[in-house]
Formats: sequence, structure tokens, C-alpha cells
Amino acid sequence: MAISFADEMRLYDDAGNRLYLNSKERQDFISASKLLDKPQHRLFCEVLHWTGARLTEPLILCPRLIDIDNYSITLQTLKRRKVSKTGKPQKPQFRSIPVPKELIENLDLIFNIRKAKRTGDQALLDKLFWPNATDSKKPISRTTSWNIIKRVLLSVNINGPQACPKGLRHGFGVAMTLAGMDVFKLRDRLGHVSAETTQIYRQVVGRDDHDLQMQYWEKTDV
Repeated sequence: MAISFADEMRLYDDAGNRLYLNSKERQDFISASKLLDKPQHRLFCEVLHWTGARLTEPLILCPRLIDIDNYSITLQTLKRRKVSKTGKPQKPQFRSIPVPKELIENLDLIFNIRKAKRTGDQALLDKLFWPNATDSKKPISRTTSWNIIKRVLLSVNINGPQACPKGLRHGFGVAMTLAGMDVFKLRDRLGHVSAETTQIYRQVVGRDDHDLQMQYWEKTDV
């Protein structure tokens, strides 16, 4: 039986336009993000890039959710049912994602993660990385976070339907698939309920898939 995907999980729109950032666009995005004036905004872009998170998932990040020793970030998985089919409230779902050591060190440099963990101060451990300007106990809005990403994309002339946070997330899925990540591991990284949803990234065509295909040819006798 063929697998059907919801509209939000498509990699191409009805006109065949790509909905994910390709390898060059991802590289341009992460390079441009380093030029933002505010280091907090630079790090927000890097977290999205390296984790494949949904736009609002990093907004509740705080020192408590950063593993300094194992260089990983714990995200609360959104878009899961808050109530089970039986009507019972479901507990929050979390997933841990390995990221480059440099990202963890930069997060620590700006947000004093080691100090929070060393002192065990609950207020410091729960202090949001990207707080709302009017209420530090709440994160910045979805609109504000979207505008940060949009500003970076525009600065490197990334336009089209792929030029959005979801395009960045899809780009993560595409990159990991083409690099050979197991579909079940990728499912866990992206916070999908089912591996069938994650299978979408096997549909990829274009330059990314072309380069991989040529690598296969190089291994043949033809």
C-alpha cells in the first residue's frame, strides 16, 4: 500500500518547486547567521541548523536541557498528542540530539551553562536562552523567531518556497538521509511518531541526490 503524506510533509509543492534547503543553501545560511549582530540570534540559527528542530522547539531551551559532557541538546517534541486516544493527558516527550562541540561551547559562553550546572541554582538552570522582552519567563514569539531566520535567508538571496524554517528542517532530513542515516534514527532525531513519515526524505531528487548517484556510479565497473 502506498504511503500518503500530509501537505506539511511534502518536499515539493504542486508546481514541483523544492520545499527544502539544499546543501549550498544550508552552508550559506549557517555562514550568514554568523554575521548577525546579536550572538543570541546567531546561536538560535545554529541550533535550528544542527538539530533539525521545528521553529518553536528551541524556544524553551535553558541550561538544564544542555548536556555539556556529551555535546547534545534536549528538545521537547511538539506536535504530539497532548491527550491520548483514551482521553488521558500524555507526558511531555523529549529527544536528545548530538551537536558539534563548538556549538555547545558557544552556548556556554553566552548563557553560562557550566555555572548554572555547577551551582545547581534552579533559577539559572531554568533561565530561557531566548526570553520575551516583556516577560523573561516566556520565550520570544514565533513571529520574532521566524523573522530572525527570514533575515538570514534574505541576506544570502535564498528565495522561494524553501526559504522558511520548515525548509531548514526538511534540509536537515534530506542531508541526514543522503549521508546514510538510518530511517529510525532520523525519526527519533526529528521527533516523528512514525518512521513512515520520515520515509519522505527518500523522495529527494536534484543536485544533492545527483552527487550521491554519481558516487554510486564511481563504485561500479561501468
